[in-house]
Order: sequence, then C-alpha cells, then structure tokens
Amino acid sequence: MSQLFGPVFQIAYVVEDVEPAVEHMVKTMGIGPFFMFPVPLQAEWIEVRGERVAPDYDFIGAAAISYSGDTMIEIIQPGKDPSTYREFLDAGRRGVHHLGTIATDYDAQMAAARAAGIGVAAEGVLPISRFSYLDTDLLFPGTMIELIEMTQAMRDLFGGIKEAARSWDGTDPVRKI
Repeated sequence: MSQLFGPVFQIAYVVEDVEPAVEHMVKTMGIGPFFMFPVPLQAEWIEVRGERVAPDYDFIGAAAISYSGDTMIEIIQPGKDPSTYREFLDAGRRGVHHLGTIATDYDAQMAAARAAGIGVAAEGVLPISRFSYLDTDLLFPGTMIELIEMTQAMRDLFGGIKEAARSWDGTDPVRKI
C-alpha cells in the first residue's frame, strides 16, 4: 500500500495495439477474460496537462481490463490526440505505464500531491469515478501513479470483472463492458 496514494490494485500497460496484447495475456499468461471499455470515454470533463479538452477528444483508442487474482491488468491503446499514453509511446517506451491506486481521500491526496510539486498529466470525471495521472515517473524513473476514486458503482463493475476472471474457463476471452 502506498502511504500517500492508497493501495495499489492495478498494473496498466500502454501498447500500440490492444488486440495482440490481449491475445498475449490470454494465450501466454492465461489471464482473462478481458473486458473492452466503451470508447470514446464518456466523461464529464478531462484535462490533459492542465487544459480542458473537448468532449470528442481522442484520449483512449481502446482499453481492456481483466484480473489476475486481486490485481487488475489493464491494457491501453492511445487515441490520436495528445495524452500521457501517447507521450509514453512517443518517448520510445512500451509496457507498464502506471500503477492504479485506490484513493482513500481523493481531494486530500490530490492536494497533497500538488503541494509536493507532483504534476498532473491528466485528470477527469467519468460517470462512475474521478481519476488523475500523477507525474511520479518524472521524479524517479519508473511508472506513473493513477489515483482513482473508488465509488460503489466502480467497485461493483470491477467486482463483476474480478469474479468473471476467477471463474473463467478459457472461453469467450474478449467481452464488452
């Protein structure tokens, strides 16, 4: 558990193409089923590097999630517009992009991150949660932190996906949320 950002529950990968990454996770790693996010994201608002973007902003091209035990595995393909995901690929990086944490007090944790000089690469409000990507990777080589407000609706969604992974028999490896 991070003392600052809450418990880590997610490992997120950024790749150029979600489909072969999901196929690798399913066939090679035995992780599944993966649930595809509906895109474009339906957000109340999203800011990228402190600037509010238009509702049709192409932030995520595709994304899929599954669980391996209690750890969520997320695979993200960037959209065409500038984003922390696009920055990651454009810098020649591939693989683990961020660790997702469950915010214990989202507002206080965001205030503390800003007070500590940690930049915010992206932030937004989705129908069931708030999220932010913190530029922790700029302070020490590694990965970013995604701070996620875990609402009951999000817990329910993730709980259903976790249960599907626990009882998965290897069939129907890609599904829709």
